[in-house]
Amino acid sequence: MCASCVSKVDVVAGTVGFSAYLLKGPVQDMLVAAGLLPEPHPLARDMRTVTFLRGLELDPVAILGGEAVEAADRALAFPRQKIYRRSFRDAIALLAGRSMRSQTVPAVQ
Repeated sequence: MCASCVSKVDVVAGTVGFSAYLLKGPVQDMLVAAGLLPEPHPLARDMRTVTFLRGLELDPVAILGGEAVEAADRALAFPRQKIYRRSFRDAIALLAGRSMRSQTVPAVQ
């Protein structure tokens, strides 16, 4: 494509999309370290893949292997745990060093 055929909007959209693609992993790691996102489960990809393949009525053992399917089945057998996630306000208070509103005591006169 020639330079005159590409608009500024195309360049900006391409740059933003490519930057998001490059920075997704480091930003996710930073958010996990800050406590805003939960840590990914080590078998998350295998659990989703096994469930997807069984939904398509395919044999996941032939595709992923027996060990991966057994580990995913063991992890799927337990009920999902409730994960505490901090809100955006909690994260800002944590980074700014201020106390949260729920922990402040109103002054009684």
